Amino acid sequence: MRSYRSSGFTLVELLVVIAIIGILIALLLPAVQAAREAARRAQCVNNLKQLGIALHTYSGNWTVFPAANGGTDSSWGADAGIAYPPVRLSGFVALLPQMEQFPLYQQIGPRPTYVWNTGFAPYCTQLAAILCPSDMAPDKSITTLGQNNYVFCVGDGTRDLYWNYTAYPGLCSVRGIFGPYVFTKMSQISDGLSNTVAMSEIVRPPANNVFGRNTSLSTTSPTGCMATWSGSQYLNAGVLVDQNRSLGTRWCDGRPGYNFFNTILAPNGPVCNGQTGDSILTAGSRHPGGVNVVMADGSVRFVSATIDTGNLSATPPVSGAGQSPYGVWGAMGSKDGGDVGM
Repeated sequence: MRSYRSSGFTLVELLVVIAIIGILIALLLPAVQAAREAARRAQCVNNLKQLGIALHTYSGNWTVFPAANGGTDSSWGADAGIAYPPVRLSGFVALLPQMEQFPLYQQIGPRPTYVWNTGFAPYCTQLAAILCPSDMAPDKSITTLGQNNYVFCVGDGTRDLYWNYTAYPGLCSVRGIFGPYVFTKMSQISDGLSNTVAMSEIVRPPANNVFGRNTSLSTTSPTGCMATWSGSQYLNAGVLVDQNRSLGTRWCDGRPGYNFFNTILAPNGPVCNGQTGDSILTAGSRHPGGVNVVMADGSVRFVSATIDTGNLSATPPVSGAGQSPYGVWGAMGSKDGGDVGM
């Protein structure tokens, strides 16, 4: 009797093929993920380059860079019995015409409503140009206000980041390019445009994740702020503020805790306070190893999370020139310290 052999695969053969396919996928997946992150990082770099162009266009029109906190919104003013101009509009509002968003700028108008008004449509507008694609999509359960991943550099200090109308009727004492009602000319950046940071990335706070959150701790001590932190998490989650009061959750709001950063702690570290008073505001990103920054000359650089931060036990400088105590990173943030950063 003639015997016949089946032309199909045996179970063992099928399992071997499946195992081989699984191994190949496991080998290829990291490469695919790396390629995707490279594309996202390239888009992030391009976003920062466009912001650099916007800053230079603004400077070309007005001879100064915009204030990171200014304008004529009604967040403060007559209703609060304050004689000085209100200063809660962020620098992004001033840059809108240079970012091909002039219609949105017109909608905000010369004296708009308070910056946390979720019923004001312009403030709820989400601008793709100020979002890093490596971060998560904006979580509208946190706030319906438009969010952002890029913020303005106030230098290597922690004092006077928020305009105190009673105590500081004059300009604040930031050492960086930006600050409340601070309009810096290029000629005032004596450390050099290519050596001075203008803007950086930050991470917006996703749900149930302490990385990217602001805290309620008010401190001028970098080591004190670092003492709250381990790895990429706070040691005490009880110090965290509400998610909607963290960096990047209101692009229109010029309060420090939404749109400022200082060059004290290395990227991807903790944030201490940030709303009013003295603040340590730290750059951060979801790119492996560091953050992208745009320099005052419009160029973009990648700053490692291991960058030299000098003596973190030193007291943050208050104002004026003088070298930064915070190493290369601090020098990159100060505009006229007599040091040239990296």
